[in-house]
Amino acid sequence: MNDYIKIKNIKIPIVIRSYKTSRHLKMYFKADVLYVSKPKYVSKNQVIEFIEENELKLYNQYIKIKEQGSIIKYWNTGDTFLLRGQTYIINAKKIKDKVINLQLDRENKVINIEYPIGISDEIKKENIDRAMKKLLKNHTEILLKERVPYWSRVSNINYKMFKVNDATSKFGSCIPSKKTLHFSSRLIMLPDDMIDGIIVHELCHIVYPNHSKNFYDLVRKYKPNYDDINKWLKNNGKIILF
Repeated sequence: MNDYIKIKNIKIPIVIRSYKTSRHLKMYFKADVLYVSKPKYVSKNQVIEFIEENELKLYNQYIKIKEQGSIIKYWNTGDTFLLRGQTYIINAKKIKDKVINLQLDRENKVINIEYPIGISDEIKKENIDRAMKKLLKNHTEILLKERVPYWSRVSNINYKMFKVNDATSKFGSCIPSKKTLHFSSRLIMLPDDMIDGIIVHELCHIVYPNHSKNFYDLVRKYKPNYDDINKWLKNNGKIILF
């Protein structure tokens, strides 16, 4: 978090980032933080004008997010985090070292976080976010290397490769023509049955590149409880945000 904007007397955390490759201003929410990506040449005043032009839309999006209970993680001791559907407790500790350290204590369901003394809450969050995303990506890749080939054998649906990204709006996607699967690194936060449901969903898109009745019949063939899984994901998808 770098700053706040005020819309209808509500303070909304905002992060503004400049990119050489950006051609347009873009705005999106991650949890209850507004992210703005912009070209290098666009000034902060232009960003503010852009926000003011979209004030009502942003306000409605923010209110909806808050009503759904989506919250931002500050990684303080006592906070909770999910891994494979199980609740872990955050144990945060200040140290003299200049690096962020994360360690999983699976036996006690604890995530130990060490961070440098003296850094601001904003810098602390940004750096722990980055370290946590790396940890999630590594563990998701390890899990998918086991589960994707397994479900490929069970379904007899061949794929060429899968890739892991940091998507928060989709759990997975598929490029049927290339037989390539894409998965969110946040999958490792979900219960195992939900992860399997997502894998089967994307594999079946190789056969049916749509959401037709035939597609869902094929998904249910391998995951008979897919409707329950899909309902759970729609109701609880926000848990992957931080």
